[in-house]
Amino acid sequence: MRFSKALVFLLILSCAEVAQAAYLGAIGPVYPIGEENALTLIMKKLREKAQSGALQKFQAQAVRRSINSVTNMPPVEGIVAATQRTRRRIDPTVTYTQAITTDTGQIVIPAGTRINPLEVMRLSKSLIFFDGRDVAQRKAVHRLVARDPTKVKPILIAGSWLEITKAWHTQVYYDQQRLLSQRFGIRAVPSVIYQQGNQLVLDEIPAKEWQ
Repeated sequence: MRFSKALVFLLILSCAEVAQAAYLGAIGPVYPIGEENALTLIMKKLREKAQSGALQKFQAQAVRRSINSVTNMPPVEGIVAATQRTRRRIDPTVTYTQAITTDTGQIVIPAGTRINPLEVMRLSKSLIFFDGRDVAQRKAVHRLVARDPTKVKPILIAGSWLEITKAWHTQVYYDQQRLLSQRFGIRAVPSVIYQQGNQLVLDEIPAKEWQ
């Protein structure tokens, strides 16, 4: 029977007392130690746990914890439910304070260059940020997605993306580590971001006003 290094390591920790010793000097004749060495004892305990089913139970628990951490990610903190309509414009222009060069030192983008990514590539879909735990928000966004899923990209700031993806038969995304929320300055949801000219428009709209 083969065991993973991680499981062996965990068992080593649980049997650490077996391996601890201190040299106190020789006070008489030295004889071979009749006890099992640490590795033999560890492998014996692993086999015992495997036979009793404890090892399989431990592995199943580890798998469940891993799946839960992916399907139920922590909510984005600091974002509330929208209570009134607001609109903000976002200028996505980036200014390069330092020159961008190739490995050979050739300058690709000089320092001080300002680039608006919307002049190079358009935002093909509207981004809709919402809280999947809020029934009203979930229903409002679902109606919009069902109308034309090719024009919107639903993004959760809380809730189970896997559960909603299965229910809607449409890929639902998650704003992990608040990367997008911070980038766009989202403070309330539902929020919709879409392109207008060379700028982005962010609309915060209460769920009850969505049709």
